[in-house]
Amino acid sequence: MVDLNKPLEIAEDIFWVGYVVPNDPFQCHVYLIRNGDESILIDPGSMITFPVVLEKIFQVTPLRNIKYIIFHHQDPDIVGCYATLEQLFPRDRLRFVVTHWRTKTLLKHYMWKSPFYLVDKHDWKLKAGDRELEFVFTPYAHFPGAFCTFDKKTKTLFSSDLFGAISDKFFLFATDDEEYYQGVELFHKHYMPSRAILNYALDKVESKNPELIAPQHGSIIKKEMIKPIISRLRTLECGLYVLDSEESDIFTLNRLDELLKQLFRSVISSSDFELISQEIFKSIKKEIPSLKEMVITGGIKERGDKLSFVLRVDDRKVTQEVIEGKFSATNYAYKERLDSENLVNGAIYIFADKLSGKQLHFLKLLFKHIKYAVAVSFERREREAILLKEKEELEKRAITDYLTGLFNRQYLFDYLKETLKKAEEEGFPVAVALIDIDFFKRINDTYGHLTGDCVLKELAKILKGSFRESDCVARYGGEEFVVVMPHSNLENACKKMERVRQKTEETPFCEDKLKVTFSAGVTEFKPGESIESLLERADKNLYEAKKSGRNRVVCR
Repeated sequence: MVDLNKPLEIAEDIFWVGYVVPNDPFQCHVYLIRNGDESILIDPGSMITFPVVLEKIFQVTPLRNIKYIIFHHQDPDIVGCYATLEQLFPRDRLRFVVTHWRTKTLLKHYMWKSPFYLVDKHDWKLKAGDRELEFVFTPYAHFPGAFCTFDKKTKTLFSSDLFGAISDKFFLFATDDEEYYQGVELFHKHYMPSRAILNYALDKVESKNPELIAPQHGSIIKKEMIKPIISRLRTLECGLYVLDSEESDIFTLNRLDELLKQLFRSVISSSDFELISQEIFKSIKKEIPSLKEMVITGGIKERGDKLSFVLRVDDRKVTQEVIEGKFSATNYAYKERLDSENLVNGAIYIFADKLSGKQLHFLKLLFKHIKYAVAVSFERREREAILLKEKEELEKRAITDYLTGLFNRQYLFDYLKETLKKAEEEGFPVAVALIDIDFFKRINDTYGHLTGDCVLKELAKILKGSFRESDCVARYGGEEFVVVMPHSNLENACKKMERVRQKTEETPFCEDKLKVTFSAGVTEFKPGESIESLLERADKNLYEAKKSGRNRVVCR
Protein backbone atom coordinates (compact mmCIF):
# COMPACT_ATOMS: atom_id res chain seq x y z
CA MET A 1 0.00 0.00 0.00
CA VAL A 2 1.43 3.34 -1.10
CA ASP A 3 1.67 5.97 1.66
CA LEU A 4 0.84 9.25 -0.07
CA ASN A 5 1.78 11.22 3.02
CA LYS A 6 5.47 10.55 2.38
CA PRO A 7 7.82 11.26 -0.53
CA LEU A 8 7.72 8.32 -2.95
CA GLU A 9 10.75 7.28 -4.95
CA ILE A 10 9.40 6.44 -8.43
CA ALA A 11 12.80 5.92 -10.08
CA GLU A 12 16.41 6.10 -8.90
CA ASP A 13 16.71 9.37 -6.92
CA ILE A 14 13.46 10.68 -8.42
CA PHE A 15 10.71 11.43 -5.89
CA TRP A 16 7.04 12.30 -6.09
CA VAL A 17 6.63 15.04 -3.47
CA GLY A 18 3.10 16.13 -4.37
CA TYR A 19 -0.09 16.46 -2.36
CA VAL A 20 -3.46 14.90 -3.19
CA VAL A 21 -6.06 17.64 -2.80
CA PRO A 22 -9.31 16.09 -1.49
CA ASN A 23 -12.27 15.97 -3.93
CA ASP A 24 -10.29 17.55 -6.76
CA PRO A 25 -10.46 15.84 -10.19
CA PHE A 26 -7.53 18.00 -11.33
CA GLN A 27 -4.58 16.84 -9.21
CA CYS A 28 -1.16 18.48 -9.67
CA HIS A 29 2.14 16.65 -9.14
CA VAL A 30 5.54 17.90 -8.00
CA TYR A 31 8.74 15.92 -8.60
CA LEU A 32 12.24 16.20 -7.15
CA ILE A 33 15.43 14.76 -8.60
CA ARG A 34 17.86 14.24 -5.73
CA ASN A 35 21.26 15.10 -7.18
CA GLY A 36 23.49 16.31 -4.35
CA ASP A 37 23.92 20.05 -4.34
CA GLU A 38 22.59 20.24 -7.91
CA SER A 39 19.18 18.78 -7.15
CA ILE A 40 16.28 19.64 -9.45
CA LEU A 41 12.72 20.57 -8.48
CA ILE A 42 10.14 20.11 -11.24
CA ASP A 43 6.96 22.23 -11.36
CA PRO A 44 6.85 23.19 -7.65
CA GLY A 45 3.12 23.92 -7.66
CA SER A 46 0.65 26.34 -6.12
CA MET A 47 0.11 27.67 -2.61
CA ILE A 48 -2.65 25.07 -2.14
CA THR A 49 -0.15 22.23 -2.17
CA PHE A 50 2.93 24.14 -1.02
CA PRO A 51 2.95 23.36 2.74
CA VAL A 52 2.85 19.58 2.18
CA VAL A 53 5.27 19.75 -0.79
CA LEU A 54 7.77 21.75 1.28
CA GLU A 55 7.63 19.24 4.12
CA LYS A 56 8.27 16.34 1.71
CA ILE A 57 11.19 18.17 0.07
CA PHE A 58 12.81 18.53 3.49
CA GLN A 59 12.51 14.74 3.90
CA VAL A 60 14.43 14.13 0.68
CA THR A 61 17.07 16.87 0.61
CA PRO A 62 17.87 20.25 2.25
CA LEU A 63 16.50 23.28 0.41
CA ARG A 64 20.02 24.62 -0.14
CA ASN A 65 20.78 21.60 -2.39
CA ILE A 66 18.14 22.60 -4.97
CA LYS A 67 19.90 24.44 -7.77
CA TYR A 68 17.45 24.16 -10.67
CA ILE A 69 13.69 24.68 -10.71
CA ILE A 70 12.04 23.58 -13.96
CA PHE A 71 8.88 25.36 -15.04
CA HIS A 72 7.32 23.58 -18.01
CA HIS A 73 4.90 26.46 -18.44
CA GLN A 74 3.63 29.50 -16.57
CA ASP A 75 0.26 28.39 -15.13
CA PRO A 76 -0.42 29.12 -11.43
CA ASP A 77 -0.71 25.41 -10.57
CA ILE A 78 3.01 25.24 -11.44
CA VAL A 79 4.43 28.61 -10.41
CA GLY A 80 2.02 29.84 -7.73
CA CYS A 81 4.24 28.98 -4.78
CA TYR A 82 7.58 30.13 -6.18
CA ALA A 83 7.58 33.67 -4.83
CA THR A 84 7.30 32.17 -1.32
CA LEU A 85 9.70 29.31 -2.00
CA GLU A 86 12.30 31.69 -3.38
CA GLN A 87 12.25 33.62 -0.11
CA LEU A 88 12.99 30.40 1.82
CA PHE A 89 16.05 29.40 -0.21
CA PRO A 90 19.42 30.17 1.48
CA ARG A 91 20.92 33.20 -0.26
CA ASP A 92 24.50 32.06 -0.32
CA ARG A 93 24.20 30.39 -3.74
CA LEU A 94 22.57 30.94 -7.11
CA ARG A 95 19.51 29.07 -8.31
CA PHE A 96 18.12 28.95 -11.84
CA VAL A 97 14.61 29.00 -13.23
CA VAL A 98 14.72 26.53 -16.13
CA THR A 99 12.17 27.25 -18.85
CA HIS A 100 11.55 28.24 -22.48
CA TRP A 101 11.88 31.79 -23.77
CA ARG A 102 8.13 32.03 -24.43
CA THR A 103 7.45 31.16 -20.81
CA LYS A 104 10.07 33.62 -19.60
CA THR A 105 8.21 36.50 -21.31
CA LEU A 106 5.37 35.88 -18.86
CA LEU A 107 7.28 34.75 -15.77
CA LYS A 108 9.47 37.86 -15.77
CA HIS A 109 6.43 39.83 -14.60
CA TYR A 110 6.70 38.13 -11.20
CA MET A 111 10.08 39.90 -10.74
CA TRP A 112 11.73 36.87 -9.17
CA LYS A 113 15.35 37.21 -8.25
CA SER A 114 16.39 33.84 -9.70
CA PRO A 115 18.10 34.07 -13.11
CA PHE A 116 16.61 32.21 -16.09
CA TYR A 117 18.17 29.17 -17.76
CA LEU A 118 16.51 29.01 -21.18
CA VAL A 119 16.41 25.51 -22.61
CA ASP A 120 16.24 26.75 -26.21
CA LYS A 121 19.47 28.73 -25.63
CA HIS A 122 21.36 25.75 -24.17
CA ASP A 123 20.90 23.21 -26.96
CA TRP A 124 17.85 21.76 -25.16
CA LYS A 125 20.05 20.18 -22.49
CA LEU A 126 21.02 20.65 -18.85
CA LYS A 127 24.11 19.13 -17.27
CA ALA A 128 23.73 18.94 -13.49
CA GLY A 129 26.69 17.11 -12.00
CA ASP A 130 26.64 13.58 -13.41
CA ARG A 131 22.96 13.95 -14.32
CA GLU A 132 22.05 15.02 -17.83
CA LEU A 133 18.58 16.18 -18.78
CA GLU A 134 17.29 16.63 -22.31
CA PHE A 135 14.36 18.86 -23.16
CA VAL A 136 11.73 17.88 -25.70
CA PHE A 137 9.95 20.74 -27.45
CA THR A 138 6.18 20.06 -27.68
CA PRO A 139 4.78 23.42 -28.87
CA TYR A 140 1.10 24.20 -28.20
CA ALA A 141 0.68 21.17 -25.95
CA HIS A 142 -0.84 23.09 -24.33
CA PHE A 143 1.23 26.31 -24.47
CA PRO A 144 3.28 27.72 -27.42
CA GLY A 145 6.49 27.22 -25.42
CA ALA A 146 5.55 23.85 -23.88
CA PHE A 147 8.27 21.24 -23.44
CA CYS A 148 8.98 18.01 -21.56
CA THR A 149 12.04 16.98 -19.57
CA PHE A 150 13.81 13.66 -20.13
CA ASP A 151 16.18 12.18 -17.53
CA LYS A 152 18.68 10.12 -19.51
CA LYS A 153 19.87 8.16 -16.47
CA THR A 154 16.50 6.62 -15.58
CA LYS A 155 14.70 7.22 -18.90
CA THR A 156 12.01 9.10 -17.02
CA LEU A 157 10.01 11.68 -18.96
CA PHE A 158 8.49 14.56 -17.02
CA SER A 159 5.73 15.28 -19.50
CA SER A 160 4.10 18.43 -18.11
CA ASP A 161 0.49 18.54 -19.42
CA LEU A 162 0.93 15.62 -21.78
CA PHE A 163 -0.49 12.35 -20.39
CA GLY A 164 -2.48 14.23 -17.77
CA ALA A 165 -5.91 13.04 -16.63
CA ILE A 166 -9.10 14.41 -15.11
CA SER A 167 -10.81 11.95 -12.83
CA ASP A 168 -12.88 11.79 -9.65
CA LYS A 169 -10.65 8.93 -8.52
CA PHE A 170 -6.96 9.39 -7.79
CA PHE A 171 -4.43 6.90 -9.14
CA LEU A 172 -0.80 7.71 -8.41
CA PHE A 173 0.15 5.01 -10.92
CA ALA A 174 -1.88 4.45 -14.05
CA THR A 175 -4.13 1.39 -14.07
CA ASP A 176 -5.18 -0.58 -17.12
CA ASP A 177 -8.90 0.10 -16.85
CA GLU A 178 -11.41 2.09 -18.85
CA GLU A 179 -12.04 4.68 -16.16
CA TYR A 180 -8.39 5.73 -16.22
CA TYR A 181 -8.24 5.89 -20.02
CA GLN A 182 -11.39 8.01 -20.10
CA GLY A 183 -9.81 10.46 -17.66
CA VAL A 184 -6.73 10.76 -19.89
CA GLU A 185 -8.82 11.25 -23.02
CA LEU A 186 -11.00 13.87 -21.34
CA PHE A 187 -7.94 15.84 -20.24
CA HIS A 188 -6.40 15.90 -23.71
CA LYS A 189 -9.62 16.76 -25.48
CA HIS A 190 -9.93 19.65 -23.04
CA TYR A 191 -6.35 20.97 -23.15
CA MET A 192 -4.85 20.04 -26.51
CA PRO A 193 -5.91 22.28 -29.40
CA SER A 194 -5.91 19.64 -32.14
CA ARG A 195 -5.09 16.04 -32.97
CA ALA A 196 -2.27 17.14 -35.28
CA ILE A 197 -0.55 19.06 -32.48
CA LEU A 198 -1.04 16.19 -30.04
CA ASN A 199 0.40 13.66 -32.49
CA TYR A 200 3.42 15.85 -33.13
CA ALA A 201 4.10 15.91 -29.38
CA LEU A 202 3.57 12.15 -29.11
CA ASP A 203 6.09 11.59 -31.90
CA LYS A 204 8.66 13.61 -29.95
CA VAL A 205 7.94 11.65 -26.78
CA GLU A 206 8.17 8.26 -28.49
CA SER A 207 11.53 9.21 -30.02
CA LYS A 208 12.96 9.21 -26.48
CA ASN A 209 11.61 5.72 -25.75
CA PRO A 210 10.85 6.52 -22.07
CA GLU A 211 10.45 3.80 -19.49
CA LEU A 212 8.47 5.96 -17.07
CA ILE A 213 6.28 9.02 -17.68
CA ALA A 214 5.69 11.45 -14.81
CA PRO A 215 3.02 13.99 -15.86
CA GLN A 216 2.08 17.10 -13.93
CA HIS A 217 -1.56 15.90 -13.77
CA GLY A 218 -3.15 12.47 -13.67
CA SER A 219 -1.08 9.36 -12.94
CA ILE A 220 2.48 8.17 -13.27
CA ILE A 221 2.73 5.78 -16.21
CA LYS A 222 4.93 2.69 -16.05
CA LYS A 223 6.63 1.21 -19.10
CA GLU A 224 3.98 -1.41 -19.96
CA MET A 225 1.24 1.22 -20.04
CA ILE A 226 3.00 3.80 -22.24
CA LYS A 227 2.26 2.32 -25.66
CA PRO A 228 -1.44 1.58 -25.02
CA ILE A 229 -2.04 5.15 -23.84
CA ILE A 230 -0.15 6.69 -26.76
CA SER A 231 -2.10 4.48 -29.15
CA ARG A 232 -5.43 5.70 -27.78
CA LEU A 233 -4.37 9.32 -27.72
CA ARG A 234 -3.34 9.30 -31.39
CA THR A 235 -6.93 8.92 -32.59
CA LEU A 236 -8.34 11.55 -30.25
CA GLU A 237 -10.16 14.61 -31.58
CA CYS A 238 -9.05 17.51 -29.40
CA GLY A 239 -10.20 21.05 -28.82
CA LEU A 240 -13.46 20.60 -26.92
CA TYR A 241 -14.11 24.32 -26.61
CA VAL A 242 -14.29 24.60 -30.39
CA LEU A 243 -17.67 22.87 -29.94
CA ASP A 244 -19.32 25.73 -28.15
CA SER A 245 -18.15 29.18 -27.16
CA GLU A 246 -20.68 29.55 -24.33
CA GLU A 247 -20.64 26.17 -22.60
CA SER A 248 -17.93 25.87 -19.92
CA ASP A 249 -18.62 22.50 -18.29
CA ILE A 250 -15.95 20.11 -19.54
CA PHE A 251 -17.97 16.97 -18.76
CA THR A 252 -20.95 18.26 -20.75
CA LEU A 253 -18.69 19.17 -23.66
CA ASN A 254 -17.06 15.75 -23.55
CA ARG A 255 -20.41 13.94 -23.70
CA LEU A 256 -21.45 16.23 -26.53
CA ASP A 257 -18.22 15.50 -28.39
CA GLU A 258 -18.68 11.73 -28.09
CA LEU A 259 -22.29 11.94 -29.18
CA LEU A 260 -21.52 14.19 -32.16
CA LYS A 261 -18.73 11.92 -33.38
CA GLN A 262 -21.05 8.93 -33.20
CA LEU A 263 -23.83 10.75 -35.03
CA PHE A 264 -21.60 12.16 -37.76
CA ARG A 265 -20.09 8.71 -38.34
CA SER A 266 -23.64 7.44 -38.86
CA VAL A 267 -24.44 10.27 -41.28
CA ILE A 268 -21.26 9.64 -43.26
CA SER A 269 -21.65 5.84 -43.37
CA SER A 270 -25.36 5.79 -44.21
CA SER A 271 -27.64 7.65 -46.58
CA ASP A 272 -30.68 6.00 -44.98
CA PHE A 273 -32.39 8.73 -42.98
CA GLU A 274 -34.36 6.17 -40.98
CA LEU A 275 -31.12 4.64 -39.69
CA ILE A 276 -29.68 8.07 -38.94
CA SER A 277 -32.84 9.00 -37.03
CA GLN A 278 -32.66 5.82 -34.98
CA GLU A 279 -29.03 6.60 -34.12
CA ILE A 280 -30.03 10.09 -32.96
CA PHE A 281 -32.79 8.56 -30.82
CA LYS A 282 -30.43 6.02 -29.22
CA SER A 283 -27.81 8.69 -28.51
CA ILE A 284 -30.30 11.02 -26.85
CA LYS A 285 -31.79 8.16 -24.83
CA LYS A 286 -28.37 7.51 -23.30
CA GLU A 287 -28.50 11.03 -21.90
CA ILE A 288 -32.25 11.06 -21.23
CA PRO A 289 -33.42 7.54 -20.25
CA SER A 290 -37.04 8.76 -19.97
CA LEU A 291 -37.15 9.44 -23.73
CA LYS A 292 -40.23 7.71 -25.16
CA GLU A 293 -40.49 8.81 -28.76
CA MET A 294 -38.95 11.19 -31.25
CA VAL A 295 -40.94 12.61 -34.15
CA ILE A 296 -39.32 14.36 -37.11
CA THR A 297 -41.69 16.23 -39.37
CA GLY A 298 -41.20 18.42 -42.39
CA GLY A 299 -42.85 19.63 -45.57
CA ILE A 300 -41.74 20.57 -49.03
CA LYS A 301 -43.53 22.32 -51.86
CA GLU A 302 -43.27 20.67 -55.23
CA ARG A 303 -45.22 21.90 -58.25
CA GLY A 304 -47.66 23.69 -55.96
CA ASP A 305 -48.42 20.63 -53.82
CA LYS A 306 -47.60 20.58 -50.11
CA LEU A 307 -46.38 17.22 -48.88
CA SER A 308 -45.70 16.54 -45.21
CA PHE A 309 -43.42 13.80 -43.95
CA VAL A 310 -43.66 12.40 -40.44
CA LEU A 311 -41.05 10.02 -39.05
CA ARG A 312 -41.70 8.37 -35.68
CA VAL A 313 -38.85 6.72 -33.79
CA ASP A 314 -39.05 4.69 -30.59
CA ASP A 315 -37.21 1.79 -28.95
CA ARG A 316 -38.62 -0.75 -31.36
CA LYS A 317 -39.01 0.75 -34.80
CA VAL A 318 -39.00 3.64 -37.22
CA THR A 319 -42.25 4.36 -39.06
CA GLN A 320 -42.85 6.94 -41.74
CA GLU A 321 -46.00 8.55 -43.05
CA VAL A 322 -46.39 10.80 -46.05
CA ILE A 323 -49.40 12.99 -45.38
CA GLU A 324 -51.15 15.92 -47.03
CA GLY A 325 -51.33 19.22 -45.16
CA LYS A 326 -49.70 20.07 -41.84
CA PHE A 327 -48.62 17.96 -38.90
CA SER A 328 -49.30 19.05 -35.33
CA ALA A 329 -48.01 17.52 -32.12
CA THR A 330 -49.02 18.04 -28.49
CA ASN A 331 -47.55 17.10 -25.12
CA TYR A 332 -43.98 17.09 -26.38
CA ALA A 333 -41.16 17.84 -23.93
CA TYR A 334 -38.84 19.60 -26.37
CA LYS A 335 -39.09 20.94 -29.92
CA GLU A 336 -36.33 22.00 -32.29
CA ARG A 337 -36.99 23.75 -35.60
CA LEU A 338 -35.15 22.46 -38.69
CA ASP A 339 -34.18 24.76 -41.54
CA SER A 340 -31.81 23.99 -44.38
CA GLU A 341 -30.42 26.45 -46.90
CA ASN A 342 -33.32 25.65 -49.21
CA LEU A 343 -35.78 26.80 -46.53
CA VAL A 344 -37.33 23.40 -46.00
CA ASN A 345 -39.24 23.76 -42.76
CA GLY A 346 -39.34 20.92 -40.30
CA ALA A 347 -39.16 20.14 -36.62
CA ILE A 348 -37.95 17.50 -34.20
CA TYR A 349 -40.26 16.71 -31.30
CA ILE A 350 -38.92 14.95 -28.20
CA PHE A 351 -41.54 13.07 -26.17
CA ALA A 352 -40.32 12.22 -22.66
CA ASP A 353 -41.24 12.52 -19.04
CA LYS A 354 -40.64 16.00 -17.65
CA LEU A 355 -37.12 17.09 -18.52
CA SER A 356 -34.77 18.65 -16.01
CA GLY A 357 -33.13 21.98 -16.72
CA LYS A 358 -29.83 20.18 -17.29
CA GLN A 359 -31.40 17.80 -19.81
CA LEU A 360 -33.07 20.66 -21.68
CA HIS A 361 -29.74 22.50 -21.76
CA PHE A 362 -28.02 19.43 -23.20
CA LEU A 363 -30.68 19.04 -25.91
CA LYS A 364 -30.31 22.68 -26.93
CA LEU A 365 -26.55 22.28 -27.08
CA LEU A 366 -26.81 19.05 -29.10
CA PHE A 367 -29.27 20.37 -31.67
CA LYS A 368 -27.28 23.57 -32.01
CA HIS A 369 -24.61 21.40 -33.64
CA ILE A 370 -26.64 18.77 -35.49
CA LYS A 371 -29.86 20.44 -36.59
CA TYR A 372 -28.42 21.78 -39.85
CA ALA A 373 -27.03 18.36 -40.80
CA VAL A 374 -30.34 16.74 -39.84
CA ALA A 375 -32.28 19.34 -41.84
CA VAL A 376 -30.18 18.77 -44.96
CA SER A 377 -30.39 14.99 -44.59
CA PHE A 378 -34.13 15.20 -44.00
CA GLU A 379 -34.56 17.47 -47.03
CA ARG A 380 -32.78 14.86 -49.12
CA ARG A 381 -35.14 12.22 -47.72
CA GLU A 382 -38.13 14.42 -48.55
CA ARG A 383 -36.98 14.96 -52.11
CA GLU A 384 -36.41 11.21 -52.52
CA ALA A 385 -39.97 10.64 -51.31
CA ILE A 386 -41.27 13.19 -53.80
CA LEU A 387 -39.30 11.60 -56.64
CA LEU A 388 -40.65 8.20 -55.59
CA LYS A 389 -44.19 9.57 -55.55
CA GLU A 390 -43.70 11.15 -58.97
CA LYS A 391 -42.30 7.87 -60.27
CA GLU A 392 -45.29 5.98 -58.92
CA GLU A 393 -47.64 8.54 -60.48
CA LEU A 394 -45.88 8.24 -63.84
CA GLU A 395 -46.07 4.47 -63.68
CA LYS A 396 -49.73 4.70 -62.73
CA ARG A 397 -50.42 7.09 -65.61
CA ALA A 398 -48.69 4.73 -68.00
CA ILE A 399 -51.15 1.95 -67.15
CA THR A 400 -54.24 4.02 -66.30
CA ASP A 401 -57.00 5.50 -68.44
CA TYR A 402 -56.90 9.25 -67.83
CA LEU A 403 -60.71 9.72 -67.80
CA THR A 404 -62.01 6.77 -65.78
CA GLY A 405 -59.04 5.89 -63.63
CA LEU A 406 -59.34 2.24 -64.72
CA PHE A 407 -56.49 0.29 -66.25
CA ASN A 408 -55.87 1.11 -69.91
CA ARG A 409 -55.84 -1.17 -72.95
CA GLN A 410 -52.06 -1.70 -72.85
CA TYR A 411 -52.12 -2.85 -69.23
CA LEU A 412 -55.10 -5.10 -69.99
CA PHE A 413 -53.14 -7.05 -72.59
CA ASP A 414 -50.06 -7.32 -70.33
CA TYR A 415 -52.30 -8.56 -67.50
CA LEU A 416 -54.03 -11.10 -69.77
CA LYS A 417 -50.71 -12.41 -71.05
CA GLU A 418 -49.38 -13.06 -67.54
CA THR A 419 -52.69 -14.33 -66.10
CA LEU A 420 -53.47 -16.76 -68.93
CA LYS A 421 -49.94 -18.18 -68.76
CA LYS A 422 -50.34 -18.86 -65.01
CA ALA A 423 -53.82 -20.32 -65.61
CA GLU A 424 -52.39 -22.87 -68.02
CA GLU A 425 -49.50 -23.74 -65.68
CA GLU A 426 -51.63 -24.00 -62.52
CA GLY A 427 -54.97 -25.06 -64.01
CA PHE A 428 -57.30 -22.40 -62.62
CA PRO A 429 -60.21 -20.89 -64.63
CA VAL A 430 -60.28 -17.35 -66.01
CA ALA A 431 -63.47 -15.57 -67.12
CA VAL A 432 -63.60 -12.46 -69.28
CA ALA A 433 -66.48 -9.98 -69.68
CA LEU A 434 -66.72 -7.41 -72.49
CA ILE A 435 -69.10 -4.54 -71.61
CA ASP A 436 -70.64 -1.86 -73.83
CA ILE A 437 -72.89 1.04 -72.72
CA ASP A 438 -76.25 0.94 -74.43
CA PHE A 439 -77.15 3.88 -76.71
CA PHE A 440 -74.03 5.80 -75.71
CA LYS A 441 -73.97 7.79 -78.98
CA ARG A 442 -77.51 8.97 -78.25
CA ILE A 443 -76.35 10.21 -74.79
CA ASN A 444 -73.52 12.22 -76.36
CA ASP A 445 -75.75 13.63 -79.10
CA THR A 446 -78.56 14.54 -76.69
CA TYR A 447 -76.71 15.75 -73.61
CA GLY A 448 -73.25 16.54 -74.90
CA HIS A 449 -69.81 15.02 -74.49
CA LEU A 450 -69.35 16.27 -70.93
CA THR A 451 -72.36 14.23 -69.85
CA GLY A 452 -70.99 11.33 -71.87
CA ASP A 453 -67.73 11.59 -69.92
CA CYS A 454 -69.75 11.70 -66.68
CA VAL A 455 -71.49 8.43 -67.64
CA LEU A 456 -68.17 6.75 -68.41
CA LYS A 457 -66.66 7.84 -65.06
CA GLU A 458 -69.66 6.80 -62.98
CA LEU A 459 -69.96 3.38 -64.65
CA ALA A 460 -66.20 2.92 -64.13
CA LYS A 461 -66.76 3.62 -60.43
CA ILE A 462 -69.53 0.97 -60.24
CA LEU A 463 -67.38 -1.59 -62.05
CA LYS A 464 -64.30 -0.94 -59.91
CA GLY A 465 -66.32 -1.22 -56.70
CA SER A 466 -68.01 -4.44 -57.79
CA PHE A 467 -64.99 -6.64 -58.46
CA ARG A 468 -62.08 -8.00 -56.45
CA GLU A 469 -58.65 -6.38 -56.15
CA SER A 470 -57.25 -9.39 -57.99
CA ASP A 471 -59.58 -8.81 -60.94
CA CYS A 472 -58.59 -6.45 -63.74
CA VAL A 473 -61.14 -3.78 -64.72
CA ALA A 474 -60.04 -1.87 -67.82
CA ARG A 475 -61.36 0.61 -70.31
CA TYR A 476 -61.13 -1.15 -73.68
CA GLY A 477 -61.90 1.89 -75.80
CA GLY A 478 -64.73 4.38 -76.26
CA GLU A 479 -67.70 3.13 -74.20
CA GLU A 480 -66.36 -0.45 -73.93
CA PHE A 481 -64.89 -2.05 -70.80
CA VAL A 482 -63.26 -5.42 -70.08
CA VAL A 483 -63.23 -7.30 -66.80
CA VAL A 484 -60.81 -10.21 -66.34
CA MET A 485 -61.71 -12.52 -63.43
CA PRO A 486 -59.03 -15.10 -62.58
CA HIS A 487 -60.21 -18.09 -60.48
CA SER A 488 -63.80 -17.54 -61.70
CA ASN A 489 -65.55 -20.01 -64.04
CA LEU A 490 -68.18 -19.02 -66.57
CA GLU A 491 -71.14 -19.71 -64.29
CA ASN A 492 -69.86 -17.60 -61.40
CA ALA A 493 -68.70 -14.82 -63.71
CA CYS A 494 -72.15 -14.68 -65.33
CA LYS A 495 -73.90 -14.40 -61.97
CA LYS A 496 -71.51 -11.65 -60.93
CA MET A 497 -71.98 -9.77 -64.19
CA GLU A 498 -75.76 -10.00 -63.94
CA ARG A 499 -75.68 -8.46 -60.45
CA VAL A 500 -73.54 -5.60 -61.75
CA ARG A 501 -75.95 -5.08 -64.69
CA GLN A 502 -78.90 -4.86 -62.30
CA LYS A 503 -77.05 -2.44 -60.02
CA THR A 504 -76.20 -0.22 -63.00
CA GLU A 505 -79.80 -0.23 -64.20
CA GLU A 506 -81.01 0.83 -60.74
CA THR A 507 -78.42 3.59 -60.24
CA PRO A 508 -79.23 7.16 -61.37
CA PHE A 509 -76.34 8.72 -63.32
CA CYS A 510 -75.01 12.26 -63.50
CA GLU A 511 -77.06 13.97 -60.78
CA ASP A 512 -80.17 11.84 -61.41
CA LYS A 513 -80.43 13.03 -65.01
CA LEU A 514 -79.94 9.69 -66.72
CA LYS A 515 -80.77 6.03 -66.58
CA VAL A 516 -77.91 3.98 -68.00
CA THR A 517 -77.74 0.32 -68.97
CA PHE A 518 -75.08 -1.85 -70.55
CA SER A 519 -74.82 -5.09 -72.47
CA ALA A 520 -72.13 -7.67 -71.77
CA GLY A 521 -70.65 -10.79 -73.27
CA VAL A 522 -68.96 -13.25 -70.91
CA THR A 523 -66.80 -16.23 -71.79
CA GLU A 524 -64.20 -18.53 -70.18
CA PHE A 525 -60.62 -19.04 -71.25
CA LYS A 526 -59.80 -22.32 -73.04
CA PRO A 527 -56.25 -23.71 -72.54
CA GLY A 528 -54.07 -22.96 -75.55
CA GLU A 529 -56.32 -20.13 -76.66
CA SER A 530 -54.84 -16.78 -77.69
CA ILE A 531 -55.80 -13.46 -76.14
CA GLU A 532 -57.28 -12.34 -79.44
CA SER A 533 -59.44 -15.47 -79.69
CA LEU A 534 -60.65 -15.09 -76.10
CA LEU A 535 -61.67 -11.46 -76.62
CA GLU A 536 -63.26 -12.28 -79.97
CA ARG A 537 -65.55 -14.87 -78.33
CA ALA A 538 -66.48 -12.36 -75.61
CA ASP A 539 -67.22 -9.80 -78.37
CA LYS A 540 -69.53 -12.27 -80.18
CA ASN A 541 -71.47 -12.75 -76.94
CA LEU A 542 -71.67 -8.96 -76.54
CA TYR A 543 -72.99 -8.65 -80.09
CA GLU A 544 -75.58 -11.27 -79.28
CA ALA A 545 -76.64 -9.30 -76.19
CA LYS A 546 -77.02 -6.12 -78.27
CA LYS A 547 -78.87 -7.92 -81.04
CA SER A 548 -81.34 -9.52 -78.63
CA GLY A 549 -82.48 -6.24 -77.11
CA ARG A 550 -79.57 -4.78 -75.00
CA ASN A 551 -79.37 -4.41 -71.21
CA ARG A 552 -78.54 -8.05 -70.80
CA VAL A 553 -75.60 -10.46 -70.25
CA VAL A 554 -74.88 -13.29 -72.69
CA CYS A 555 -72.62 -16.09 -71.44
CA ARG A 556 -71.19 -19.06 -73.36
